[in-house]
Parts: sequence; C-alpha cells; structure tokens
Amino acid sequence: MRTLILLLAGCAATADPPVPPAPEASTVAETAPTYNKRLAALETRRLELAEAYRTASDDEARSAVLAEGRRTLDAALRHDLFPAWAGTTWGFYGTSTVPGRGEIACGHYVSVVLDHAGFEVERLKLGRQASENIIKTFSKPKDIRRFSRKSAENVVAAVRELGPGTFVLGLDYHAAFLISDGQQVQMCHSSYLGPAEVMCEDAATSPAMVSDYRVVGKLFDDDMVRRWLRGERFRTVGNG
Repeated sequence: MRTLILLLAGCAATADPPVPPAPEASTVAETAPTYNKRLAALETRRLELAEAYRTASDDEARSAVLAEGRRTLDAALRHDLFPAWAGTTWGFYGTSTVPGRGEIACGHYVSVVLDHAGFEVERLKLGRQASENIIKTFSKPKDIRRFSRKSAENVVAAVRELGPGTFVLGLDYHAAFLISDGQQVQMCHSSYLGPAEVMCEDAATSPAMVSDYRVVGKLFDDDMVRRWLRGERFRTVGNG
C-alpha cells in the first residue's frame, strides 16, 4: 500500500453553514482569551457527554449521546477552532500551539486542532507523520478513500457524496481538513502557497490540491467519539 511522503510534515441531520472567516481586526491578545474560553466550554461539554454516556440506560441512549458528541465536535471545529487559526503563518518546521502567533506546519495544524478539540494525541509525533498515517491514526479502513491521478473536482465530488462531515485529506506533500455540508466542500489547512498561512477555501479550486495521489479519511465515527468521551489515548500510526 502506498504511503504519502509528507515532505511538509513540518509544512498542511441538518447541514452546517460554511466556516466563517476569522475577524480581520482581531489580534492575538483579543483572540487568545476567547479561544481559551471556547476550548474550556468544549471540555466542559465533553465531560457532560461522557457522564451521559456512562449512565445511559441502553444502546439507543448511548447512540444518541455519540451522535450529540459528533455534532458538538463538528460545530466546534467549524465555528471555533478553524476561524481562530485563520491567518496564522505557515512555516516548514512550525509547531505553534497559539492561534495567530508563531508558525504552524500543515501536519502540525491538523494535530494541534485535534489536540485542542480534546483528543488525547501524541501531538508532535502525529504532526510529523506522512499524511496517510495521520488519517490511519483516526479513520478505519472502511472510512478511507484513495484517489490516484484524479482531478480535484472528482475528489471533491466523491467527498460530497459521502455526506456532511469532517475529513482529513492527505496529498503528496500536504495534509489538511475537509469539511462538507453535503454541497460545499472546504479545505482548511496551513497553506504553503500564496499567502502562506492557515485558511479555509474552496477545496476544488485550492492551489494546494495539486497531487497525483490523494487519500481522504472521515473523522468522528462512533468509536472515535467514544474514545474522545473517555479520554483514551490515540497511538500514532507511523514512526518518528
């Protein structure tokens, strides 16, 4: 099985609306307290859902909690984490953990967003991995799609058919998130191209979508959400 070589490892129900842009006038000083407050609120919600899952009376009740956990995670990434990181400078070796400050590489952007969302990950090790290994750390084989020498439009169309959700995208030299509302598919990533910064943009027309090989893994299946609720560690697939 081919594994993507991430040379930029230090580099990238009801449908939710597209991710809003980060406020242009915000500064790190203004953003950091708000961001930390939202992360704290997400952690509080995780603990509430974890208790609801623990005390659920039957499988139906537990499934309802997992579905609510999935909605919570999708909403947090779309409306809190992605907008907060927008505009943060890309850097080949960047490992910033503060939105708007320092530099962040593409793989480390994926890693730190999931870390801040409350997943117990090996943040630095995960961010250094080939992008396909990042995907395999979280997505089961049935939830992974691979595309060889397909156009960006074909890949985006295939993701759209998978329905609303959050995905990790692996390219020959890049890693990113894809978010789909069932119609629009956006690519949220630390872009090394033209402005070199974190952004969310139309996936089909993103300059960074150029790649011979693409792999997409859907996030937040029941097992991933359950492990999030329980605070279980995700062991990184890959070396280094």
